[in-house]
Amino acid sequence: MAIMLSTRIPAHAQADPHAHANDETLPVLELTLEDRQRSRLAAMLPNGRAVAVILPRGESMQHGDVLTGETGERVLVQAAAEELMLIRANNPFELMRIVYHLANRHVRAMLLPDAALIEPDQVLAELVRRLGGTVEKTHQPFIPEGGAYSGGAGGHAHTHHQHPSECGVELQDEAMGQIGEQLSIAAHARSKT
Repeated sequence: MAIMLSTRIPAHAQADPHAHANDETLPVLELTLEDRQRSRLAAMLPNGRAVAVILPRGESMQHGDVLTGETGERVLVQAAAEELMLIRANNPFELMRIVYHLANRHVRAMLLPDAALIEPDQVLAELVRRLGGTVEKTHQPFIPEGGAYSGGAGGHAHTHHQHPSECGVELQDEAMGQIGEQLSIAAHARSKT
């Protein structure tokens, strides 16, 4: 039977956001940044159990959030490893200059003390190289900065060039919501027999 998850407890609202980091009893749902931005999602936990995430429209998940179901189920959301570009520079000023140019293009970035991570894009890789930086491919969790208007670190940054309706995310969310409803109907039918 699928786990229906319809409430999100943000990591920053939890008494101890790091309390679940090593909690083996709490199932972990690893999601890419794209999937964490959905309010409707059908997925599988590592143990093979199906989950249906059905959050209020427009609400997204963040790394460290706990999703709960009506019957007390709890699942920890973690950022999944994904392909990224690791950007480095010869000195902090050059890195700051590169990040400035990326930010000017509304690029989501995860900032590290001596580097930045962004989603793969050959045009941006060439820009970084022209500015004196280096680019290498890496595979790791992506938790970009949330931006000034996101309500906290790691939040979803609003971009001025892509909106969910323009990217087909709303259609995908609707389809995932239908899958979630089908999982729920099937689960209720099995529980009555």
